[in-house]
Amino acid sequence: MAATRSRSPGSGWGSTSECAPAGIWSGVPVDIPSPEAVNEFFAREFPSAHAGGHRCVETGAGFAVARWSYDATKLRPGALISGPTQFALGDLAFWFATFTVVGLAPMAVTSELYIAFLRPAKGGDLLARAELLRAGKTKITGAVRVWVDGAPDRPVSHLTGSYVHIQ
Repeated sequence: MAATRSRSPGSGWGSTSECAPAGIWSGVPVDIPSPEAVNEFFAREFPSAHAGGHRCVETGAGFAVARWSYDATKLRPGALISGPTQFALGDLAFWFATFTVVGLAPMAVTSELYIAFLRPAKGGDLLARAELLRAGKTKITGAVRVWVDGAPDRPVSHLTGSYVHIQ
């Protein structure tokens, strides 16, 4: 079930009772899509990435969590989860997070995205939590933390970047 969000003038937003700015590109209030709704949209609009085992597992005001299902056939030597796999998951988590402020229909694309690898990623599903730092009329800025399942306090990489709206 999606929650309708609103924002009073001058108020901030966060992960508690405050809500992210709604409808920044349409001016119309936006419902936060459920992970199921995001995954249906994702499967329809980006089937190749969906087929790679990526899924949205949580959404909320200004954030989303994505999961890559562990697949031993896709590991690099040393049984490590590759940098491109971490980058792709972080980018998807960020894209999913944009849906919490623009809805599922608008086109939001990566404008810039930077990654810092913090430690080797090994041994399980990979999760990424994207949090929006600022959502403006044309640009959304955010940060993403990536970790191996079971160790959320030990991030393997960190991404920062922005998305823009294209017409």
